[in-house]
Amino acid sequence: MTIEQSYAYRTLKGDDHQSWTALRQEGARDFPLGFLFTAEEAANMTSDEARSILNKGHTRGVFDASCMIGYCGLQIETLQQTRHRAEVGPFYVTSAYQGSGAARVLMDGLIGEARTRDVEQLELYVDVGNTRALSFYERCGFERISVHPDGFRIGGKPRDAYLCILRI
Repeated sequence: MTIEQSYAYRTLKGDDHQSWTALRQEGARDFPLGFLFTAEEAANMTSDEARSILNKGHTRGVFDASCMIGYCGLQIETLQQTRHRAEVGPFYVTSAYQGSGAARVLMDGLIGEARTRDVEQLELYVDVGNTRALSFYERCGFERISVHPDGFRIGGKPRDAYLCILRI
């Protein structure tokens, strides 16, 4: 495992689609509580669809040398009355790098970028059963604001999610 300082943060581009798709599939398969899409939906995404999503500029990655080890969405609101807010997610770091500091580099990159773009509030949802992710978000300064009942369903069963915010 490398030290935290060696990780790089950047916006993903269409050319990153293979690595991003692989991480997306891994995350949906291994950590279904962290994703709104299923493993099957992740596996069915075409290369063209992945390139199109990444070319919109809303996805960031964290890298160990040239290897993508995690990614996160950052969707900044564009309407005048909501542009002070941005939604974070999905947020995923591959298992081998969890606990290594890579997730913190990714989150710090998002927070720093949001500040430079005049975002004052980051928002995310996390399944109430995803205690490891919730603990990480709280260590990063996010606060639980409310519960979104039946926010999504896994196997047809309702799941609640916390709405968490970070004022920056």
